[in-house]
Amino acid sequence: MMLVIGGGPAGRMAAMGAAIAGEEVTLIEKRSLGGQCLHDGCMLVCGLNDCARMIQSAALCERAGITRGMPEVRFPELITGIHSIQQTIATILDEETKHAGVQVIYGAEASVIDGKAVVNGEVQDADRIIIATGSRPHIPAIPGITLPGVYTPHTLKEMKQLPERIAIIGGGVMAAEFAYIFSSFGTDTHIISRSEFLHQISPRLKAAAKKDLHDVTIHEEISVSGIAGVDTATGVDGGGFHLDCDCVFIAAGLLPNSGMIEGVDKGKKGEILVNSRFETSIPGIFACGDVIGEPGLTPVARLQGFAAADAATGRDHPVDLSYLPRSMSLGYEYAWIEPISDEGITYTLPGPAGPGTFWSLPERRTGISSLMVDEGTGRILSFAEASPDAGAMAMYLAFMAEKELSVRELADIFEVHPTAGGMYPAIRYASAHLNKKQKEDPD
Repeated sequence: MMLVIGGGPAGRMAAMGAAIAGEEVTLIEKRSLGGQCLHDGCMLVCGLNDCARMIQSAALCERAGITRGMPEVRFPELITGIHSIQQTIATILDEETKHAGVQVIYGAEASVIDGKAVVNGEVQDADRIIIATGSRPHIPAIPGITLPGVYTPHTLKEMKQLPERIAIIGGGVMAAEFAYIFSSFGTDTHIISRSEFLHQISPRLKAAAKKDLHDVTIHEEISVSGIAGVDTATGVDGGGFHLDCDCVFIAAGLLPNSGMIEGVDKGKKGEILVNSRFETSIPGIFACGDVIGEPGLTPVARLQGFAAADAATGRDHPVDLSYLPRSMSLGYEYAWIEPISDEGITYTLPGPAGPGTFWSLPERRTGISSLMVDEGTGRILSFAEASPDAGAMAMYLAFMAEKELSVRELADIFEVHPTAGGMYPAIRYASAHLNKKQKEDPD
């Protein structure tokens, strides 16, 4: 019998993949299927972001003189509505998983101790174990962090009303996404970043993102030394810096949720160490998803889940993350891949007016498309796009980069029109420019 611990994207895919292959599989899940992605991450952001974009669209139309009046957020009803949809999705996931032949046990406490799976205090007779216990919010060890009024994505549902002013501690994608949401809802929003804000993305993409965050005050290079307050959080302090606020939101990243796993080798952050087969230091025990560390992305967790199940059933296949597209959801979608090489030619174009950007043209806020290619071959080395549909475009561009396709091969592609993405024009421009350079300098 194969035992899978954790019913998030990695664990569920591992369990279903193994069951479809003919294995007897039991999946242990403490709450309901879907994991952090459904309950505290991706879907939570989707639900909140949809409303934030609606409000920003209404504001844009009002500024253009097209409409009058602004919608008002009823925050408790919003949180209740999101929870209802999350439960509906969890029910669908339950049906899919059981239909694949997986036995699901809910509400159980599971751990792995010295190579043995323990569920509700009883050792299980499992010949293989797949650990997919996900991640948890990184809570900095600073005074006042446990005060009421300090929230994380996991506890946001406990927020009873919208704050007038919120301090978001963090400087990455998570901080940016929640800052966009709260500022769109009308909250005076402050980001407190201990380093450069959004340092992991290109300067051009960050400049575009800051347009979506124009109502957010960003404090950089601030190391938070404490959260002020007695009965509730009332402010944030750090090296001569002080900000009064109604509540604090922690968006400082994620850590592997591996505290219940003992006996396997781990890294400095608690991540379970695995080999290329996703096997741990104990033969027959595998791990996948956020619990093995970065990048902590749902598509990666799914891919690793299937790969771990295949390895556990003797059907190894490698997982290559060299061309992994990343994304961020603000007013637009922001998508990119890390540069494969820094030696290339970069082409950057503003986004066109199209669906989702038409009324933003007067404000010169139509996004960007940036493409780096190899001068000799035209191969895609990196890209960055901000547009209403950048995520979908990134999926194909990453695949093209992996297959080492040249922009010359892509230049004749027929684009769908109208579109708000500027990557097709960037590809055609890059191809034409490289061809011209080659004719002028054939050597």
